[in-house]
Amino acid sequence: MTDGHVSPFPSALVLDTSFLRTIGGTDSDPYQTFVQYVRDNGVELYLSERVVEELTEQQGYLSIDWVDRAETTAWISIVDSIQPGVRVHDGPRAGELMDRVHERLAEYEQTDPDELRKTDSELPAVAVTLLGSTQHESVGIVMDDRNAERSISGVIKNTYYEGRIRVLNIWETIDYIESRNK
Repeated sequence: MTDGHVSPFPSALVLDTSFLRTIGGTDSDPYQTFVQYVRDNGVELYLSERVVEELTEQQGYLSIDWVDRAETTAWISIVDSIQPGVRVHDGPRAGELMDRVHERLAEYEQTDPDELRKTDSELPAVAVTLLGSTQHESVGIVMDDRNAERSISGVIKNTYYEGRIRVLNIWETIDYIESRNK
């Protein structure tokens, strides 16, 4: 975990494309473990608009259609659109977080910010939207991308969102879930 701990596990998770690609399909153990935990513990899963775009583009490379699951099951939802002006208490606005993460990620990736997709930078903005519009006390962002993890964690550090928006590495998340299922 980028933020150093898993417990208490968030009741809402925003899933990144890297997580969905790495976890595999319905026949993989990590997928089965993750989905069983989500269903058994009432964890709500969310996909952002940009993740949906990426999944649609990569449909032939993924073993299940996550977008279809979001449209046909109750345990995963698509977040329509973020509101850049939303903020919770004295935390930065969603749009500010998105811009700062995007700039930091461009530095790590050594890429022109205008050429870098905004999928990863959108994820903390989605988390702010969920914190402001749902009953969740914390929202996890699950991914398998070290640069994005570092970018998001660095931006939310020392803000109201530190501890409320949690960046979770896929493998440490799966290890935690497996330890709970024993």
